[in-house]
Amino acid sequence: MTIKNDIILWDDGANCLCLLSIPSEQQYKYIDGLPCITFGVSYENANFKGYDTFTLFDRFYNNILNEMKNTYDSLNGTFRICDIGADTDGYIEFVLKNGLAFIKGQLGASFFSHSLKFEFQADQTLIGRLIQAIELG
Repeated sequence: MTIKNDIILWDDGANCLCLLSIPSEQQYKYIDGLPCITFGVSYENANFKGYDTFTLFDRFYNNILNEMKNTYDSLNGTFRICDIGADTDGYIEFVLKNGLAFIKGQLGASFFSHSLKFEFQADQTLIGRLIQAIELG
């Protein structure tokens, strides 16, 4: 399963973070009945653009979704999304303090020459959009 539509999580003119739907042939093939979602992540600023694919499944998916909701509801907390595949060590970390979000991440594998590290600030609406985009149901 993938997200239904591409979605812009944040675009303040300087930083743009998006989730992208993935064609079925590129999605992780999972066992029926286990929660699983595959989506693309793109980040772009004035100088750089990066992309990676993330698959969240099974217990990790449920745990991360609960962490996101708790962080969003309390306006404070930390969670990290990482891909479970061996082909990347990409991640995105979200730290929310009193509604101000600090986002940092890496798209693409650090052991390749084309990975992108990024960092920017946003607000809690980014996390609300993220929850809506990846929540299965």
